[in-house]
Amino acid sequence: MTPSSEAIKKHREADTSKEATKWRNNAEELIEKYREDFDSELQSEFHSAGLDKIGKDELSDFSPFHWPLEFPYVWDDGGFDIIIGNPPWEVLTSDRDEYFTKHDPEFRTRSKSEKDSKQEELLEDESIAQGWEEHQEQRNTLSTFITKSSLYQLQSPDIGGQGKHDLSALFLERVFKISKDESYVSQILPNKIFVGTNSRDLREQLLTKTALSNIITFENKGIFDIDDRHKFGIITFKNSGNTDVLHGKFLQRNTDVLRDIDQNALNIPLDVLKKYSPRVRIFPQVQSQEELELIKNIIKHPSMSDSSEDGWYIDIYKEELNRTRDSDRFVESEEEGDYPVYGGGNFWQYEYDNSLRDDLSDPSFWSVEEDVNPELSAKHRIRKKDRKRLKTTIYNRFDGTGSQVSFVDDLLEEHGRGPLSVDDVLLDCAKPRLIFREISNTTNERSFISTVIPEGIVCHHKAPVIRPHEMNPEEENLPEEPLHSVYEPIFEGKELFVALGLLNSIPFDYLVRTKLDTSMSMNVIEEAQLPRLTDGDEWFHFIADRAAQLNCYGEGFEEIRGQLGDIEPVTESQTRRELQAEIDAGAFKAYGLTEREVRFVLDDFHRVKDPRIMTEDYIEMVFEKFEQLEEEDPKP
Repeated sequence: MTPSSEAIKKHREADTSKEATKWRNNAEELIEKYREDFDSELQSEFHSAGLDKIGKDELSDFSPFHWPLEFPYVWDDGGFDIIIGNPPWEVLTSDRDEYFTKHDPEFRTRSKSEKDSKQEELLEDESIAQGWEEHQEQRNTLSTFITKSSLYQLQSPDIGGQGKHDLSALFLERVFKISKDESYVSQILPNKIFVGTNSRDLREQLLTKTALSNIITFENKGIFDIDDRHKFGIITFKNSGNTDVLHGKFLQRNTDVLRDIDQNALNIPLDVLKKYSPRVRIFPQVQSQEELELIKNIIKHPSMSDSSEDGWYIDIYKEELNRTRDSDRFVESEEEGDYPVYGGGNFWQYEYDNSLRDDLSDPSFWSVEEDVNPELSAKHRIRKKDRKRLKTTIYNRFDGTGSQVSFVDDLLEEHGRGPLSVDDVLLDCAKPRLIFREISNTTNERSFISTVIPEGIVCHHKAPVIRPHEMNPEEENLPEEPLHSVYEPIFEGKELFVALGLLNSIPFDYLVRTKLDTSMSMNVIEEAQLPRLTDGDEWFHFIADRAAQLNCYGEGFEEIRGQLGDIEPVTESQTRRELQAEIDAGAFKAYGLTEREVRFVLDDFHRVKDPRIMTEDYIEMVFEKFEQLEEEDPKP
């Protein structure tokens, strides 16, 4: 027992107030004595994280909390026996609500425009403005410390990179360390802990280093007096052991489920969790045993980004251009530009422009061709970004050592050509390709919105692209200039359109909804399972031909229509609906789902007011088409 713990013990056991006061003072003196040692160790952690400017005074501004000092008696006993908590759900970033409320008590309740105006007014005071700068700097310092120090090991997963730190995630990691092995923990946590990419390591810890009792997540429909779009969950576990079966239920709308959780919880085996989310380890947001059994069938198919499978696969390029950082390459007038820069509002399923409907936006941005002005061209910016990728691919393919630039340029020189240049890059936009919407939600009419765009169009990050090429450099390619022969198509023939049909299908959308929180996480979507249909598979032509008919309208696809056998594009709205319903029915068949499972998905699918496509009539049409396919062989 440490001296401070012993002093606290004697304080508690004291028979007189005088004796109690004596030992309390003794304990406080010892705690303050040890605090300097703990602060010194923490200061060293800041320095190890590259934050050398943090001295004693700067450290005190963070009000460090040392668990062994604040709870020495508990610490000597190995940690807490039980921890019940509801940690903060905020991200560790500059919080103007927190800061400016100190100077304006009503700041939090103001509208956004009122906050902007009030903030501008308050910042006219030099002391407030300086305090705001210090607040922002302090938050940035803490974020760097958490990322780079050794005190937090579960906040920077290799999968997905590092986003903004969430306080609830930090609290959960600390709970693992301050609990005994035999202790029990129950926490209320935001839903991102269960489905967010950055919480991957925390979920892995829960599955492999704790015995999870149960997880129940909720949609906030009147449970808490906060935004009803918030989702959260209650997790209970023993802080040792491992989890072979996850007991849980997800997206509940009231707390009645907690009354008999043992009877209500679903049992999700660990092998199902691993198959469902092999890399990110998200927990499936399923609400019933029937839905769980359906998911088990869907995930028999491979993850769509698994390039080890034969045939095509999905390679997502999340940010061809950034709407903010690359804005110097954009113009807002079509007359000043040569080609559009697409965002999420410029397309819909099987529609790459607004010529078929008037509720899609015209492009907001345009750019110029490289031969007009390379320094203002979005394509030239993309080419420069992709040169780095090409360089790295060559370096790795030929077991490079040392500097990548020197190794690759020397290698090319040995093969009789000049150094690697931007001209060696084959732009993805040189051929038609798949894109999809980045912003999505489980309560949208459709969660996954994809189309094939004609060649020549580029996209900013609200419309991630699916690469049409992969790079496979071989030695015979190296003398060539440019190096376009190292690029090989990922999709052959109609494969681009079978992929389009499957990505836009109801069963894929249903699967995606079990993985979503508020936006498309690229790492999560890449794990989603998709039938890899190729020419010769039963449903390949049935889906591909119809998807091509829906998407390949207009002059931009005239050449492609010829390459695909002179397909006839369909622009009449009712015929398009029927073709899309047939694609949805064919996708159900490609996934291998039964009539009962199809009926369940269609009945369970989220409805919205004034849908574009998902009306009750359309949903019934899909089921009727499926029933027809049950009785007939697929037809072109």
